[in-house]
Amino acid sequence: MSRTHKCAWAAGFIDGDGFITIQTSHRKVNGTSYKGYYLRVGACQANQLPLKELQKLFGGNIKEKNSGPNHDGYNRKTQWVWTLSSKQAEAALQQMLPYLIHKKEVACLALDFQSKMTKSTKKLPEDVLAYRLGIKEKITSINSES
Repeated sequence: MSRTHKCAWAAGFIDGDGFITIQTSHRKVNGTSYKGYYLRVGACQANQLPLKELQKLFGGNIKEKNSGPNHDGYNRKTQWVWTLSSKQAEAALQQMLPYLIHKKEVACLALDFQSKMTKSTKKLPEDVLAYRLGIKEKITSINSES
């Protein structure tokens, strides 16, 4: 199967069972708390095989998901989650973008968000922080409608 076909398959998989989101990060440096945002793309499945295919295609990590306690005696299958963040997520979305349908708008917003990220360690201007928060809120709103 060609790379193009694999990217089209991956886009379909993400459209159906994946997520594209902006996560909030909290960290402390020298006693000062900082809040930031980062792009995250992933999918969760009981079957690791499609997640391993995504990992081969784009990289990222596969980890066991904490599904919480079983209720009412039901045995849940172990869930696995594949994730990419920041630049890796951006690269994957760029390759899948032509084939996305359901999550295309969110992917475009996420790519716009990622294009505005910098490695600067200086405090960001309020308008930049507000812009990033605005994209995060729009993506959250679209995802909650789906």
